[in-house]
Amino acid sequence: MNFLRNMRIIWFALTITLILTIPGVAAENLVIPSMVSMGQMVKPAIDLEDDDFLLEYFIQEAKRYYADARLMIVARDTLGVQFEVERLVATLAAIEEIDEPMPEDIKETVIGLSELASSDFEAYISSELKALLGQPSLKDQLSRMSDLLDSLDGDVGFVVVDDRDGHLPLILNSRVKTMIKLLSERKHKEFQIWLDRYSKYASTIRPILASYGLPEELIYLAMIESGLNTKAYSYAHAVGPWQFISATGRRYGLKRDWWVDERRDIVKSTHSAAQYLKDLNDEFEDWYLAMASYNTGEARVRRTIRREGHRDYWRMITLPRQTRNYVATVLAAAIICREPERYGFHIDELTDWEYEIVEIDRSLDLDKIAIALRVNYQELKTFNPELRQGVTPPSKTPYQLKVPIGKGSLNSSTFAAIPTSDKIDYQTHYVRRGETLSVIARRYGISLTKLVQANRIKNKNRLSVGQKLVIPAPKNYASSTSSKSKSRAKPPSSDYAKKVYTVRKGDTLGQIAENFNTSAKRIRHWNGLRYGQHIYPGQKLTIYTKK
Repeated sequence: MNFLRNMRIIWFALTITLILTIPGVAAENLVIPSMVSMGQMVKPAIDLEDDDFLLEYFIQEAKRYYADARLMIVARDTLGVQFEVERLVATLAAIEEIDEPMPEDIKETVIGLSELASSDFEAYISSELKALLGQPSLKDQLSRMSDLLDSLDGDVGFVVVDDRDGHLPLILNSRVKTMIKLLSERKHKEFQIWLDRYSKYASTIRPILASYGLPEELIYLAMIESGLNTKAYSYAHAVGPWQFISATGRRYGLKRDWWVDERRDIVKSTHSAAQYLKDLNDEFEDWYLAMASYNTGEARVRRTIRREGHRDYWRMITLPRQTRNYVATVLAAAIICREPERYGFHIDELTDWEYEIVEIDRSLDLDKIAIALRVNYQELKTFNPELRQGVTPPSKTPYQLKVPIGKGSLNSSTFAAIPTSDKIDYQTHYVRRGETLSVIARRYGISLTKLVQANRIKNKNRLSVGQKLVIPAPKNYASSTSSKSKSRAKPPSSDYAKKVYTVRKGDTLGQIAENFNTSAKRIRHWNGLRYGQHIYPGQKLTIYTKK
C-alpha cells in the first residue's frame, strides 16, 4: 500500500511540474491540493548571458523551490521547508536586480509566488524571511476590494476641495469619500502610525518637492506607497519610502549594490521620486494621470488613453483596479491631513529631521562608529537606513555618513582610532555535488545576479563539481560548506569507525542521527555545522559509529 501511495504522489508531482513549466502559467493561478510539483525535474537549457535568460531561469528556479517546499510540508520535514523557502526568497530577490523592465506576466508571477510563500509557509519561516518576502501594502490591499470599489466607477460627480495654483487639486467624490472612511475607520490605527512618521519627515520631504516645482501634497503619495517607512518592502520587491523597484531607482540615480541601497534613504529617494513625478507630469500634463503612472507605469496609462480615447482619469475603466483607486487614496490622505481631528487623528508638531554629515574615507563598522561617537547604534542605523551591511562602503570618494546633531564636529582622531572593517574582501567557492547557483548565492547572502555576473557564467550546464567561483561577498561571510572554514572534530576514540553518509532528499539531521544511533549535536560537531544550518541533498557528512 505504501508503494502505491508513493507512486501516486510522484505521478501527481510530475504532472504539476509540467504545468508549472508551461510559459505563461503563473503559480498563483493554479487551483491545486496541498501538494505541488517537484520542479527540480526541469533543467532550462538556456544561455546565462542575457537578461531574458536570467528572468526565465529565475522564474523556473523560484517555482521549483516553492514546489519542493510544499513537498517538504507533506513529508513533515520542517528544516527542509525552511531550506527550500530560503532558496525561494533568494531567487525572488534576485529577479528585481535585472536591468531590463520586468514584463507584466513575470511581475505578476513574482508577486504571486511571494504572496503564496508568505501565506503557505508562515508557520515555518523566521520573521527575517517574512520581511524579505514582503507584506501587502495598502495599495495592494485596495486591489482586492473589488465589490466595494467597482460599484463606484460610474459615479463621476465631485466637489472641489482645493484648487490653488501650485498645489495638488483636491476633490471629493464617491471614491475619495470611500477611501476617507477606509483610512479613518478600518485603517485608523495604521494611518495614525503613518501620521507620526509624517510629523518627523515632512519638514525634510516638502522642501525637496518644492525645489522641483512640485505640489507639497505629493508627500501623501509616499504615505500611501509605504507609510513613510524607510524599511518598507513590498511583494513586487519595491523598496523604501517611495517604493522604487530596482530598475526605476537605477534610472533615476539611486545606487544599489552589496553595500548600499539608496532607495531606503529619505533624502536621496525623495529627490529621485521628485524627478520621476516631474517627468510624468511633463508628459501627461495632469497630476492624476501622473500619479496613476507612478503606480502602474506610464506605458499602461498611454495604452489606456489610446484604447479609451480620452484623458479623464476618473472615467478610465481599463486601468488595473488598484490604479483606479490609487489616486483617490492619495487625495483622501491629503484631505484627512487638512483637518485630522475631524476624522479622529492627531498630528504632532512638525519637527526638523536634523543631522550632520561626516565624511568617512574608509570602511568602518557602524557599531564601532556608534561607540566612538557615544550614540545609540539603532539611532545611527535610523539616520543611515541605506547601509545594507552595517558598514560604510569602500569607495574612491568619501562616504557621507549622517550623524546626530553635535556629533559631526568631533576631531579626526576619533575616527582615526576606529579599525578598518574586515568586511571588504572577496572569496572563492568550489562547487560541490548537489549545489545550484541559488544554493550558493543564498549561502553567502548574495543575489543570483551578482553571482552570475561576477563569474560570467555562460555554459548551458551551469555548474560542474569542483568548478571555482568568485564570491562577491566579504570573507567574514564564510561559506558553510567551505572546508577551510570548518573545524572538523577527530574521532571520539579508537573504538569508533568513520563513515561518510550522502544526504538524500527529505533527510534531517535528527533522522540521520537516529539511524546511526548518535545525536544531531554530534553530527554538527563532526562536520563543522552551525546550529540551525541546513543540510542539502548530495552533501557528504562524516559520522562516527562504534566498531
